[in-house]
Amino acid sequence: MIKILRIVALVLLLILSVAAIYGGLSFIIDPSGESIQISIDVLNGTPFNNFLIPGIILFLANGLLSALVVIITIKKMKYYPWFIILQGFVLIGWLTGELIMNIELFFPIMHYPLYTFGVLFIVLGLLLQKNNQNH
Repeated sequence: MIKILRIVALVLLLILSVAAIYGGLSFIIDPSGESIQISIDVLNGTPFNNFLIPGIILFLANGLLSALVVIITIKKMKYYPWFIILQGFVLIGWLTGELIMNIELFFPIMHYPLYTFGVLFIVLGLLLQKNNQNH
């Protein structure tokens, strides 16, 4: 059972990592958002004039961090469940911050699955941590 939980966490972390690295790099390379067909108008009401800073944060916080958590989890490092939990909170924090700045950024097709990923990271991490304490 624990192996399945770890594999589920790894798959979700990989999906998040690839998507966030792609999206973050796309925004860093083209801060206008045109290359991935996102209008700069969605940033109205936010402190950003373009997607450069959000792209850097996305790339680092949800892209590289989740890739690092994948490595930590594969190697079964001592505190790997806590890193999975951390990534859940980082993702939920990112999404919530995005929506607090501008509710117009709400895209159900993106936000619902990603919030679900965040909650799953927290739950999976807690279950894996509980198992680690029992052994």
